[in-house]
Amino acid sequence: MDIERLASISLLAAVALVLSYLETMIPLPVALPGVKLGLANVAVAIAMFSLDVRAAGAVAAVKVLASGLLFGSPMMLAYSFGGTALAFMGMAALTAVPGVGLVPVSMVAAILHNAGQLAVAAAMLGTSSVWINLPVLAVAACATGGVTGAVGQAALESLAGEGDGTGCEPRPVVDCTPLGTIVAGERVAFIGANGSGKTSCALQLAGLAQADGGAVSVVAGRRAGVSFQDPDSQIVAPKVHDDVAFGPENRGADREQMIQIVNKALVDAGAEDFLTRDVDSLSGGQKQRVAVAGLLALAPGVVVFDEATAMLDPAARASFERLVGRLCAAGVAVVQITQIMDEAFLADRVAVFCEGAIVFVGAPAEALREPGLLASCGVEAPRSAQAIFAVRELGVNVDEASDLDEVEEAICRWLAEA
Repeated sequence: MDIERLASISLLAAVALVLSYLETMIPLPVALPGVKLGLANVAVAIAMFSLDVRAAGAVAAVKVLASGLLFGSPMMLAYSFGGTALAFMGMAALTAVPGVGLVPVSMVAAILHNAGQLAVAAAMLGTSSVWINLPVLAVAACATGGVTGAVGQAALESLAGEGDGTGCEPRPVVDCTPLGTIVAGERVAFIGANGSGKTSCALQLAGLAQADGGAVSVVAGRRAGVSFQDPDSQIVAPKVHDDVAFGPENRGADREQMIQIVNKALVDAGAEDFLTRDVDSLSGGQKQRVAVAGLLALAPGVVVFDEATAMLDPAARASFERLVGRLCAAGVAVVQITQIMDEAFLADRVAVFCEGAIVFVGAPAEALREPGLLASCGVEAPRSAQAIFAVRELGVNVDEASDLDEVEEAICRWLAEA
């Protein structure tokens, strides 16, 4: 059993325990089994909808034992078992019907719970007179079952959003084949609006997500590493040196090797001053450098930087640019997701994403010849390119690859000739 599944079952079992306890606090209008209405069944129903019947059975077993212990008698344990068993069978049958929601399942479970408890009472007391109370209890059960079912449905929707039940939207599968082959030492920038598919494609390239159609060749046989935007999501140790050493240590490096690897990775990432620091004492930008160092310590052949410079100041970004240059010079392929266009257009190629698809792949200069395409995809051209577009409207002939100084010189020549 995986940890996530076990945690979900444990959480729902805890909910069942709490609801069972709360039921014992409800004043009894009559001394009759079934009047508590089985509120804890909603935890079992949620387990059926979010996990499976086996998980729901585990939650139901905990509920039965908890109820017996709370009431403190074998008779009440029998009542709990009878009610829960019948309710469980009803829930299992209903959830197998396509389109049936949690609310009707919860209502039916509450009614069957009462019926099961009354059946146990009739058998133990040797009389069928208790069944006269079933209509009243059934009406009450519809009300409480509907309320608890609605609460459970809202909880499921809150946890799952409109996605796949994991608490987040499912990542779209993006066709990355337009990228072709990303070769050793190449730098490719992914640009586009938020949610356009950049990260999904990068994770596919790194082998961390399912690919759509044909796979893209990314430095065949080379290990891939990903540096995410939030460094806290990949820092695992309280001390900087321990965090950077985590990967090499798990690969079996000896102590002397680890020291050398950690020191080099920190220097390459511009984080050598943080070696003995506590991670919690670092700023966001400093943590980002440590996360990058931890990635470099694994010597990947392909590096995906997912907005790795988002929290860096200009000086740190310049240092990062030098790092990317060193990586490419060493034969490492770099895929860089960025919203900073001046940074993106330093790449060998840019891939423009729009609504889950790659709509352009080519050299930065080629992308600049398509300003309408960039704008339609929510991408702003770099400042130098914006200046080029502006002066071209005045009739100044400027190459797309020109920087701001070259644009200024072209304007001066144009003015002198005017």
